[in-house]
Amino acid sequence: MASIRVENIEKTFGKFKALNGVSLEVRDQEFVVLLGPSGCGKTTLLRIIAGLEQAEKGRVWIGERDVTELPPRARKIAMVFQNYAVFPHLTVLENIAFGLRMQKATPEKIRANVERAANLMHIENLLGRYPAQLSGGQRQRVAVARALAVEPEVLLMDEPLSNLDALLRLEMRAELKRLLAESRTTTLYVTHDQVEAMSLADRIAVMNTGYVVQYDQPMKVYQEPANTFVGGFIGSPPMNFLKLPVEGQQARIESLTLDLPTPVPGPEVLLGVRPEDLEAYTAEQPQSFPAEVLVVEPLGPHLLLTLRYGRQHLKATVPPDFAARPGQTLWLKPQPDRLRWLEPKSGEALNAR
Repeated sequence: MASIRVENIEKTFGKFKALNGVSLEVRDQEFVVLLGPSGCGKTTLLRIIAGLEQAEKGRVWIGERDVTELPPRARKIAMVFQNYAVFPHLTVLENIAFGLRMQKATPEKIRANVERAANLMHIENLLGRYPAQLSGGQRQRVAVARALAVEPEVLLMDEPLSNLDALLRLEMRAELKRLLAESRTTTLYVTHDQVEAMSLADRIAVMNTGYVVQYDQPMKVYQEPANTFVGGFIGSPPMNFLKLPVEGQQARIESLTLDLPTPVPGPEVLLGVRPEDLEAYTAEQPQSFPAEVLVVEPLGPHLLLTLRYGRQHLKATVPPDFAARPGQTLWLKPQPDRLRWLEPKSGEALNAR
């Protein structure tokens, strides 16, 4: 196995700057997810690491080897694509063995590696079938097995579950987590699906407009977003942001005062708070503020409320038996140890805990 290191990677397509001096390190045997919206540069970065695109500036290291100028076949990597890319004219066994045959591996090694990879992916009973006889989930398992069979130093995965339906994605997420924990393969995984990122990753690199804007463990990214983009992108529903007036070392919401962790250079501050960190009451409570209910959405384990405070809208989650109706005034009490304070103009976090 091996680590991955990229240093100051820049890439431009025409006038569009896809990557702006990106540096990133994936530790040996670590599972890292590149997460971000379409066009943020995550797939471009993955393809540069794979050798399928060439960066204008920067270097790529796999283990101790500088592979920046090496072709893909010399980088000791394997890649799993969004569209599976299994060969329709080959059986499952032949698909899994394809990379090994290209490496001119011995028949004994091919047999052993194919058997191991098929067993890991639970497709050992499908080896004689052709891709047309398989479901989408089974074809994706074949693609992953083929990648693992060549014993790559690094596994690169580009949105491999995006073509599957919701239930199959859930099943395959669990399978991938189990599989990669067993195989201990260094993995870099691209997705725009925050649930995949949160459930799979050891660390998440959140990307936006060609930059890595935060790189940390999943719960750290969720609970302590580096800026308003991260807080608004991760979480369903996303983090609430309320613009509040500052008085000395405190922010004020009606009669509720909240201590600020650091001096704020301006008359206002942004309060970031997750919907599940707002307690709702039908009567006024100490350290609470009023908000009008606009929409009530039953979501099974909880109700999702859309509320209005002044001209600002926010979300809160409450138990499914909570009595809430549109037009009602509720009193919201934020959990003080779960707040994120941000600078209003830049959107950058003030309280890096």
